[in-house]
Amino acid sequence: MFRIYIVGILTGLVSFTATAQQVLTEADAITKALANNKNIQSASLQVKQQQQLLKSAINLPNPEFFWESPTGNFYTGSITQSFEFPTVYSNQYRLQKQQIGVAQKEKLLTEAELKYRVKLLYLEAQFTDSLVKQLYIQDTLYEKIKFSAIRQFNAGQIDYLQQTFAETQYGEIHNLYLQSITRAKALKAQLQWLTGVKDAITVTPLVVNASQLQFSFIPDSTALLFNPTVQLLQQQQAVAKQNIALQKSKALPGLAFGYFNQGERDTKWNNRFRFGITIPLWFGQYKSNISAAKTEQQVIQSKQEGLQQELSAQVINANSEMQANWQSVQYYQQTGLQKAQEVITTSQRFFVSGEIDYISLMRNNNDAYSIYQKYLEAVRNYNLSVINYQYLMGQL
Repeated sequence: MFRIYIVGILTGLVSFTATAQQVLTEADAITKALANNKNIQSASLQVKQQQQLLKSAINLPNPEFFWESPTGNFYTGSITQSFEFPTVYSNQYRLQKQQIGVAQKEKLLTEAELKYRVKLLYLEAQFTDSLVKQLYIQDTLYEKIKFSAIRQFNAGQIDYLQQTFAETQYGEIHNLYLQSITRAKALKAQLQWLTGVKDAITVTPLVVNASQLQFSFIPDSTALLFNPTVQLLQQQQAVAKQNIALQKSKALPGLAFGYFNQGERDTKWNNRFRFGITIPLWFGQYKSNISAAKTEQQVIQSKQEGLQQELSAQVINANSEMQANWQSVQYYQQTGLQKAQEVITTSQRFFVSGEIDYISLMRNNNDAYSIYQKYLEAVRNYNLSVINYQYLMGQL
């Protein structure tokens, strides 16, 4: 009789998973989310904006044009063009190129955060889908046991306690099963919203992520340089360094060139030009700008060092979590799942032979199926620790 239950469950499982849906892989989800996300589009526009500003890095002041009478006898026109010291323009150009780099790093950070979010959501959808399938098997089995217990109680073969216990256990599992279905639908709806996919989707099965099986508790000094936030601070530090050079060059004398007839009408043309320089007499204001630029660089450097300290601690913790979760996965794969199946098989045999009643049967099944669920949680937790580690290391 019990064997018939298992055959029926497996048949139902086949029909349960055969529903035609679009399979959305994790890689597809990330690609579609990057293309669909408005923040990514905004970051791309910011890069474009900074690139457009590059042409304005060497803008000159507007020329000064006057119509005046220098001798009092006639009016004549004059034009003067002033210039900063040439290094100002070269430093402004380099500074703007570094600003483009900041916009690009900010875009990479936005992309990394979105990838991290999609990976977490996809993993949770995988776990919930697997949980639904596991609870479906348990729900189907418990429903059959419940109806069998009711029939045997009506026939006077078991007492009311066994019937009630069977009904209660089925009710608990059925409630968890319905909740998991609702949760799975909600997670897939979030994936659809992030990726822009309109059709119903299904995710790939939950498997162990074997891409990270090396555990190193102490990251070296260069291990975190690929972290997107660290890279952004590095780029901001390059901007601050270039700004120091710009502020220093602004303290140099400027240049002026013009054409102006200060004499009579017949003054020779080569005597009508004028040249000059601007004298940075108010050096205090330039000194303050230079000092502020240097302080800005120090602030950013301190932030970077502080972030690397914090990330180093997080990497150590992520490595520890990966190792602990991997040990848990190995236990269930090598021992736990096999023991759970033995409990189910032995309980089935004892129940069929009349050595245990419905209460013992369902308690044993609860313990066994709990092991299956803990295995799914162990796989989910290990994959989650891998995602966290890869995000910290800038490997997403």
